[in-house]
Amino acid sequence: MCASSLMHGWMILLGLLAVIALVLMAFGIILGMVKPADAAKHVGAVLGIVIVLMLIPGILASAWSGMSPWQQIALIAIVTGAFSWRMSRRRTRNMKEK
Repeated sequence: MCASSLMHGWMILLGLLAVIALVLMAFGIILGMVKPADAAKHVGAVLGIVIVLMLIPGILASAWSGMSPWQQIALIAIVTGAFSWRMSRRRTRNMKEK
């Protein structure tokens, strides 16, 4: 139930952001800041990004639920190790610059 309400909230948020982007694009066309010939590309880009952002959580949720618990633990360990490795590399790089 929680995942479904999270997905619903995510889709509402993305829909809101898409509408805001399209409204701003319309104002840009009206004010002459966006050329009408370029507007179709921009609208297509906005809608493409929104569709991708709506699909990613669904794909990740279905992949996560399809994994066994030991695979989930291994994935969490790999991600945690990668983040800690990157953070340690950043710290050493920042110390070398100083």
